[in-house]
Amino acid sequence: MANQYLYGASVQGIQSFIFQTSKLREIIGASELVESICTSLFKNNVESFDDNNLIVGAAGNIKYLFDSQENCQALVQIFPKLVAEHAPGITISQAVVVVSENTTLNKAIDELEINLKIQRNKPRHPFEIGFMGLARSRRTGGVGQTSEKGEIICEATSKKLDKSKSNQLFQKISGIAILDIKSERLAREINEISGSVKPWIAVIHADGNSVGSKIMELSAKLQDDRFKDAFRRFSRALQKSTELAAQAAFAHLAISDYPKYPLRPIILGGDDITIIIRADLALKYAVEYLTVFESETKIQLAFMKEEYGVDIFQNGMTACAGIAYVKKAYPLHYALDLANKLCQKAKNKSKDQMTTAPSALSFYKVQESFVDADIETLTNRTLVSKSINFDFGPYLLKQHTEYHTTVPVLLEKLDYLRTQEKSKEEGKAASKLRQLITELQKDNYSASFMIDRIGELQGNLHQQFQMGELKVQNGESAPKSIIYDVIQLLSFESLEQK
Repeated sequence: MANQYLYGASVQGIQSFIFQTSKLREIIGASELVESICTSLFKNNVESFDDNNLIVGAAGNIKYLFDSQENCQALVQIFPKLVAEHAPGITISQAVVVVSENTTLNKAIDELEINLKIQRNKPRHPFEIGFMGLARSRRTGGVGQTSEKGEIICEATSKKLDKSKSNQLFQKISGIAILDIKSERLAREINEISGSVKPWIAVIHADGNSVGSKIMELSAKLQDDRFKDAFRRFSRALQKSTELAAQAAFAHLAISDYPKYPLRPIILGGDDITIIIRADLALKYAVEYLTVFESETKIQLAFMKEEYGVDIFQNGMTACAGIAYVKKAYPLHYALDLANKLCQKAKNKSKDQMTTAPSALSFYKVQESFVDADIETLTNRTLVSKSINFDFGPYLLKQHTEYHTTVPVLLEKLDYLRTQEKSKEEGKAASKLRQLITELQKDNYSASFMIDRIGELQGNLHQQFQMGELKVQNGESAPKSIIYDVIQLLSFESLEQK
């Protein structure tokens, strides 16, 4: 058997490239540029490209099996330059492993990952340097050029603005055919996502659970030539599951008749998804996405057991999500970082519950001017006091006998409060809870009196939120309460608009 050449590439600096500014139009263009690196840019520059040899080509990662050494060498020589010209500011690491008759693809991929990590640690010279006397973009510091509006912008910004007209990512997240997407309905400014009623948006980041360990299990179970085909099909099935889940969540929002779609996708590849969305729609979208992701992976990965005898995917896969609620003027790179941390927080809680980590989500509403690097420090400072702990999440997607912090419980409380607000049968229930939140953080005695008073006058409200458990005695640790989370979500209800 002739040698084959396993080529690997890893795109670096994706988040910093996308969120270099908070201008939505540039963010959209940057996302489209990143999306095309692993798809059209790569495929168009591989001599005699064979789709069957593409093992992974999404989310900033490429793995391709070359049959020809010459074709592999030709790509290695030109691809970094092509990427730098295509998306200035992005760098790419490359590595190649020879797959001989005595080398299994499993081991070759493991060796490739090690080599890519080594390459990532090597410093890269900036593609765009320029002389000291050249004009510079004030926002990015890159070598300046004059835009159509007469503004001095860098080359990267120029390419982002050009690419912002592409609708490829929106097509993937919505399922609407490219020709049917009307450009005038796509939001290109943050104001068009948040709407005019309140200035709140949300950044959602979702990520599959234990994907790396699942791939390692797959590698261990298939030590023969079937691994290449199984791994390739797994990667594409996972990508398809992510896209179908995103499209189902989009349909679930029922926004087809809105003048402007109140969301834009930023990343959609592999098992990752990041979107900017109007605040009142974020929880609804995230819950539906996680639900459908589980069911779709079960369907799309059923072939693993049927054709390869691998049963690790027979129940599908799970995912976690983080939702960062921020005002529209808040720096979006901070919001993305917070959403990532909230997603990881949900993953950590999920892994604690059972052997197979269930789907979960975590959210936080930013009401101050900065975010700590440590999510625990942030929540402890803003949600925890001596008498009460409002850090109630993360929430598991489904009901769990040993864990009461679940999405169904959260939605039940939210629906109850929403109903009370509409009927006014128990007075201003939300207003009472806001007052109680303030008292719980300030004074135990007045809070205890208020809890007793609510129990006398509004028994259902008292029982629904288990207020009897919130009265702290001397020496007791601060109890946890879901009240704050429900009130924060309810605060976005007035955003329902078209």
